[in-house]
Amino acid sequence: RHLSPLLGRKGRDIPLLGRDYFGLDDPRLTNYENLEAFQKAQLRQKVRRRLNEVNARLEPTRTFTMHNKAPLWNETSQVYQLDFGGRVTQESAKNFQIELRGKQVMQFGRIDNSAYTLDFQHPFTAVQAFAVALANVTQRLK
Repeated sequence: RHLSPLLGRKGRDIPLLGRDYFGLDDPRLTNYENLEAFQKAQLRQKVRRRLNEVNARLEPTRTFTMHNKAPLWNETSQVYQLDFGGRVTQESAKNFQIELRGKQVMQFGRIDNSAYTLDFQHPFTAVQAFAVALANVTQRLK
């Protein structure tokens, strides 16, 4: 048995329960031969905990397949059109709408000679929606 040099008495017995609730070895429930063994066990537990946290964050990652909404042919004006609900006022090849599972989640269109409007909702963030719109505009400039 290890005698504590600080207290000058025998260390107390701690039952070895094996694994804790999360399946990790609990260093508080284990007897160690020396400080180095204890520190290594602490480090191993910390690394395992961090890996589990990273894996937990990665699991909910999902991918979405979205599509450009196809414009409808207008017999009266003899052009393809999209319904922007009054938000887009000028025709442009840069106007587009994106659908996810049949539901419109983003639209981008011209409202003036040098002004555009961008509407979006989940699953887009503002940065993602802006990046898609910017990519569309720069692609059309080529």
